[in-house]
Amino acid sequence: MSASLVRATVRAVSKRKLQPTRAALTLTPSAVNKIKQLLKDKPEHVGVKVGVRTRGCNGLSYTLEYTKTKGDSDEEVIQDAWSAVV
Repeated sequence: MSASLVRATVRAVSKRKLQPTRAALTLTPSAVNKIKQLLKDKPEHVGVKVGVRTRGCNGLSYTLEYTKTKGDSDEEVIQDAWSAVV
């Protein structure tokens, strides 16, 4: 029996600098005002979470829910002092 030897080299990679990109979501001023009104009634929530789910006749539908925190894989969009997590 012959044993195979596997070698690997591990090298440290410096952290890349994040560059600002265009916002994933842009709302009209009336939509921003409506969300501000909705969040007034829910002081424990910091913003709304927008997503896409597979269902419906075309296969996709939007979701909108209140959020208290930002998840690790979420992207935060701040517009006119309110927060949306995408």
